Amino acid sequence: MKNASHIRPVPFARILPAVVAGIVAANAVRFPVWPVATAAGVALAAAVLTGRRPAAASLLTYTAIFLSAAAVTLATRPRTVMPHGQRLVMTMAVTDTPEAAGRWTKTTVRIDRYRAFAGGDTAWHFSGEKAVARFDTSFRIRPGERLIATGYAGELGSADYAWYARLMQRRGYSQSVWIDGRQKLLSLPGRHLTPRYCAARMQAGAAERLSRLGLPPTAYGTAAAMSIGYRGGLPAGVRDDYGTTGASHLLAVSGLHVGIVAMLVNLLLWLLPAFRYGHIIKNAAAITAIWLYTALTGLPPSAVRAAMMFTGAQLALAASRTGNSANILLATATVMLLVNPNYLYDISFQLSFTAVAGIFLFYRPLYGLVHSRIKALNAFWAIFMVGLAASLATAPLVSYYFGRIPLIGIILNPLLILTANATVLLSLLWIIAPLPLLQGPFSAAIGAAAGLQNAVVGLAAEKSWASFPLRLEAWQVIALYAAVLAACLLLRGRKTKHNEPSLSETI
Repeated sequence: MKNASHIRPVPFARILPAVVAGIVAANAVRFPVWPVATAAGVALAAAVLTGRRPAAASLLTYTAIFLSAAAVTLATRPRTVMPHGQRLVMTMAVTDTPEAAGRWTKTTVRIDRYRAFAGGDTAWHFSGEKAVARFDTSFRIRPGERLIATGYAGELGSADYAWYARLMQRRGYSQSVWIDGRQKLLSLPGRHLTPRYCAARMQAGAAERLSRLGLPPTAYGTAAAMSIGYRGGLPAGVRDDYGTTGASHLLAVSGLHVGIVAMLVNLLLWLLPAFRYGHIIKNAAAITAIWLYTALTGLPPSAVRAAMMFTGAQLALAASRTGNSANILLATATVMLLVNPNYLYDISFQLSFTAVAGIFLFYRPLYGLVHSRIKALNAFWAIFMVGLAASLATAPLVSYYFGRIPLIGIILNPLLILTANATVLLSLLWIIAPLPLLQGPFSAAIGAAAGLQNAVVGLAAEKSWASFPLRLEAWQVIALYAAVLAACLLLRGRKTKHNEPSLSETI
């Protein structure tokens, strides 16, 4: 039997592109799902029968993967079943954190059933659609609630915004729903049983504990937004400053914040692997902390996706070889896309995956540029380099989606990682143990960290060169990432040629 260290892991670096290609093809060319699924089964069977011919078997296997991803995409394609322009009665579940948008409160809902409000046909019909819901601000909506409401269904976008409708359809939405102030809305029983509602209650309790510190409004809004995803207390001017400097991602719980928690747990438990089973305990504790923190933020979809990604990253850290680490990360992304192909078009998934991949590719070379005998200085340098690696990796995506390159943000973000770490860590410690004796020190420390961060961002936002307009096209982003990845694989292969298998060989 071969030693475990010589067993090649499943090559997800070749599987993931086939999955992505299948999803893109299914969205570009619409076919019935059953012929595609049948073709996938035939290709897989042919691959098994031609096992003695490696080249043919590999080609057929990747064809089967491509067709399987396309079949899953076609099977989960949004369907529009509710009539438009007609007053309806709908039962629905709120699946995302509501946000104010002018006179509306905007969120995501899953429509369970619907019927006509009046007329001859008042029978209930099954829907199952994912919709963008806009509620009048007079209604108080909570994530995880189950509701029954009257309202209207309509298109995702008008003819002038057809691009927006296509984008939302690729993300799994089928239509929009409006519930204005003239409609009726009631909560259904059993809402307390949903995970989202329980998580929202946890988030509200955490926000209340933070409010006990008596922080200045801007410091409280920043600390609550970064630590638990509560953005209700964040002034509009602060949001604008963060957007100008390219640091707005700090204010929305996503991969960065989940990554901070994972990194802090790993740093706190760095001695555990020295003991028996300590390696297992450390990784289990880190994964548990990731999901507990995600629940504390209210289980927004962006945080859930980031938690899944960092769970895979933690498993990658537990692997003994670099190839296994990269392979586990790619495997996590592959499984997520096969479970829900719409993730491919979600910006939070793209940014989370790219940030983690950037850390895997760039962190060690950047960290090795400077080394000190002072351990505390090395720790700060490590945190700075993690932020820089993630910022560099996500810069092309930021340009594509937002049309600007935050020049100052690429330099500023790694520095803000330090204040973000302090703010998130101190806020979570206070939420866990809000002892009256510690209220003064925690208030001063959190106020100083969040205040310093806001001051730095505000000062940077005043600079005319903080960012410049540049919108990369999709093909340019793909070509840029492909070139960087090819260069990294080539350099890694040359560096490890005489020492260990290269990354390209192991994955």
